[in-house]
Amino acid sequence: MTIYDPANSLGALPPDQIAQYLADIGDIEGAKAFTSGAVAGQSFPFSSPSPFAQTGMVIGFIPPGNEKLRDVSGLSDVHADPQLIGKRIKITFDKFHVASYPGIGTHSILCEFSGKNQVAGETEELTFARRFEARDNSGPSIAGTPIFMGINVGQDGISFKGRTVNVKSNLDEVILATLDTPAFKSGLALLNTAQPALKPLTSLAAAAVDMTLKRRNNIQVHCFDMGLDFSQGSTSARLRHGSYVVVQTDDGAAWGWDHYVWNSDGHVLQHRSEPSKKLGFNYMVFGVAAFSDASSA
Repeated sequence: MTIYDPANSLGALPPDQIAQYLADIGDIEGAKAFTSGAVAGQSFPFSSPSPFAQTGMVIGFIPPGNEKLRDVSGLSDVHADPQLIGKRIKITFDKFHVASYPGIGTHSILCEFSGKNQVAGETEELTFARRFEARDNSGPSIAGTPIFMGINVGQDGISFKGRTVNVKSNLDEVILATLDTPAFKSGLALLNTAQPALKPLTSLAAAAVDMTLKRRNNIQVHCFDMGLDFSQGSTSARLRHGSYVVVQTDDGAAWGWDHYVWNSDGHVLQHRSEPSKKLGFNYMVFGVAAFSDASSA
């Protein structure tokens, strides 16, 4: 079983080890920043850390709608929709913005997502993985990329976890090519009954990611655990149709979603008062919507 632990991320390492990793992958200038203290690691608490050197997260919510600019709500303003219990939903990968990732040039980034599907009294473990390429201050051209199609919502909601891996080893091409096949690009299509074929696909995806992480110069950059439920607790993330924004940041205590809006036309998160200002953090957007068997066909 995959362990999604922030302690395994690059940003959890001491600054000198982060600098050594950056030097090993050819980012000499980036390494100098960590050795000089210009970029924060655990020993530089008063500096602004590089986006990839942060291990925390902040979650926002974008409600459905057709307006060009959509407000982003904090979790305290999101109310669960109990009508989703017993229904089927789809989870899509709608946006991946890379403000900064380790290394120079084009980054090869492996994304892994895990969850659980409740069917016929059984719990199916789910793992889906895809790789993407992106440069700093950009992102892969994705929108509505399927992850889990037809997941069954139980009384306690759903479990949804993810992690990203910076891939710098050239030895992983054959392994990762598996994730580029149609079987993975189309996401995991789920049924109302347990599927024997699902376990091999899930195991293959998890094994590909684990093997990649064992290679020198490949490292986890971020991970998140976003359980979506129907609780009214102040610490839970509530489940409803819409889009969830997961930001890689350690600045949660000072975060304010009122500073940002979602531009539906540009398909980007932007500053409310300075739309052209570059964002200094990495973020992902996941869509949660109704699913029907007709849509899978």
